[in-house]
Amino acid sequence: ICVAAVASMVALVPNFIKIEQDVYYSRNIGLILFGALMAYFIFKQKQVLSSIIVPVVITIASLVYMNLLPNLPKSDSIVQAAIHMPLLLWVVFGYVFMNGGFTKSNSRISFLRFNGDFMVMSGLMLITGGLFCAITIGLFSLIGVRIENYFQDYIVPIGLSSVPVVAAFLVQNNNQLVSKISPVIARIFTPIVFVTLFIFIATVIATGNYPNSNRDFLMLFNVLLVAVMALILFSLTEITKSSDQKMNQWLLLGLSVLTIVVNIIALSSISYRISSYGFSPNRLSVLGADLLILFNLILVSRKLFLIVRGKVGVEEVEQSIAMFLPVYFIWTAFVAFGFPILFAMK
Repeated sequence: ICVAAVASMVALVPNFIKIEQDVYYSRNIGLILFGALMAYFIFKQKQVLSSIIVPVVITIASLVYMNLLPNLPKSDSIVQAAIHMPLLLWVVFGYVFMNGGFTKSNSRISFLRFNGDFMVMSGLMLITGGLFCAITIGLFSLIGVRIENYFQDYIVPIGLSSVPVVAAFLVQNNNQLVSKISPVIARIFTPIVFVTLFIFIATVIATGNYPNSNRDFLMLFNVLLVAVMALILFSLTEITKSSDQKMNQWLLLGLSVLTIVVNIIALSSISYRISSYGFSPNRLSVLGADLLILFNLILVSRKLFLIVRGKVGVEEVEQSIAMFLPVYFIWTAFVAFGFPILFAMK
């Protein structure tokens, strides 16, 4: 309750200090979200001072750095820094969550699995919270009292900043129930995503309409890649339990291969844009992320192929996903701290 209250106070700062909300939230959303989660797990795990010095220093440095950047809405490098800073703090939160086990694959896998359960619980809370807000606003409107602005300025920021801590609490205290949801969702959506990607690739080939100049596709594609990696990770649990085990193994292997094909299409598109227009913060960011995820997917596909042949176990695939966590941390840190300097705030 105390951590949620402090997170809510930080989220309400624009209501009491003259600062643009868009600027404030874009630069501090990572602190509000992951700073609160770090504080919660430090308290729950009773971590000693020596184990939290590194994450605390990185978090404070990130906070100071982001808020010292100039307010340049058209600066792509600053926008990329704002996008990648929450990802950086997510990995720092992972360090706190693992409580000294960052170098251990099992600890990283546990952290990634926690994120799946955490997102499911957060999504359920956001949906029910949204319904509650809509019903409450409608109820007061029946008697002629307009509370939309009050909800927008106070209730929504408090709710959104409190959800992560409450969701983490529920996941930690109801693990036996919550941990069963993510694998089931992954199993449902894995064949749907497989069919969608297959149709997409077939359509691209049939129409010859390659997205060489569509920047929105390139941005959206990074979300797709992360989603596929999550589907593979959470589907692995169900592979060992289902009767059609072999078919699910082939399905995951096919999904990873199709994603690699789409990744190559995206890489050809971003390469085209770079060769035509030169490097920019957005293009370099997309290129770096695509290359990292491509290498990770190739490694995952290789492990899935070995699973199909019965040469390795499920834990090998999990480890191939978890081992890239430090690599992603290094890249996000480079984008967040280096891009504004490298591109001179442009």
